[in-house]
Amino acid sequence: MVGIMKTYEMKRNRLFAYCCVLLFFTLLASCKGKDSYVIHGDLRCVNASKVYLLKQNELGEMVAIDSSRVNGGEFKFHGKVDYPTMMYVQVGKRRPIDVFVENQRILMTGSILLPDEIVVEGSKSHADFSYLQKEMLKLKGESNSLLIEMTNAKKQNDYSELKRLKTQYNHITDTLLVLTNQFVVNNPTSVGAAYFVCMLVQYFDINKLRDIIQAFDLSISGSEYVKFLNEELMLNQKLSMETPAPYFKIPTSNGDSISLSDYAGEYLFIDFWASWCKPCEERRERLFKAYQKYKRSGFNILSVSLDKDEELWRKALSLHSYGWVEASDLLYWESPVSKVFRVQKIPYGVLINPEGKIEAINPRRYIFDAKLVNIFGY
Repeated sequence: MVGIMKTYEMKRNRLFAYCCVLLFFTLLASCKGKDSYVIHGDLRCVNASKVYLLKQNELGEMVAIDSSRVNGGEFKFHGKVDYPTMMYVQVGKRRPIDVFVENQRILMTGSILLPDEIVVEGSKSHADFSYLQKEMLKLKGESNSLLIEMTNAKKQNDYSELKRLKTQYNHITDTLLVLTNQFVVNNPTSVGAAYFVCMLVQYFDINKLRDIIQAFDLSISGSEYVKFLNEELMLNQKLSMETPAPYFKIPTSNGDSISLSDYAGEYLFIDFWASWCKPCEERRERLFKAYQKYKRSGFNILSVSLDKDEELWRKALSLHSYGWVEASDLLYWESPVSKVFRVQKIPYGVLINPEGKIEAINPRRYIFDAKLVNIFGY
């Protein structure tokens, strides 16, 4: 009997010890879950052996930050983000799938053949962004229908109907801003909403978004999207859209000087760069493609270097010649041109329209490309 009791006691102690260890690891996993993410994908019709997690860098390019093997359509990514971040899952050569990553367990389900129907669960940021995006697409569908009706009314010279339709069209635009503002007021810590507002910057003057941006809570001020929005506000307080660009005159690489008046009647992009800035050179290569595409339609570029060493500047020019005017007063950050345009970082650029008014202030790559398509129609 004593032996049985001892055996029972030993088993009970082992069971207690096991439970303690299990509880410890459960608590540990729970704690880790709060400051790390797990993305579990369960997708059908996947033939690829690997899947990649992508993120957009400062230049707007997609870069792979992680990879995972695919087993029967299933894959996993593990990591940590300081703030919720929009990332993209790419399977093979297919179009990347949006997933707003935050430090939670995130599940992606559906078929790779129907990327728009893939469901993402576990990320509030993703849910917030998806909701706002769907609302915008609904309103965009309505506005597209109105544009067709407006075109027909114009063809029929029905100006009273055209006026009525224009009022409706403007109301839809206002509706999107009101809806977004209400959502942010009710969800001031939503990074997904902040990302959505970043998208709106390409459609609206930043000043129309001021109240929305200022409604975000200080707790997410470190998010790259909130930072971007606040930077845009700050820049536009100093340089306003649709106002005359400040006067400047600066020496060129051939010994002449050039001013804004030399570009009257053209769309001009002033590109601020320096020979020591690697991202600047990468952007100049992309600008060259836009220059070649649109230069015959009235688009020009002026590069203003913030170099202070003339030899290094000229060496950089000899390595890459793009065909537009290169200028610099070799005064580094003290250049008067950089000061009047409030340049605080490079690469940096300002788009000026043919009337000499500011069209865009340091637009991101996709915004810049979209603007040029809207301006020139191709």
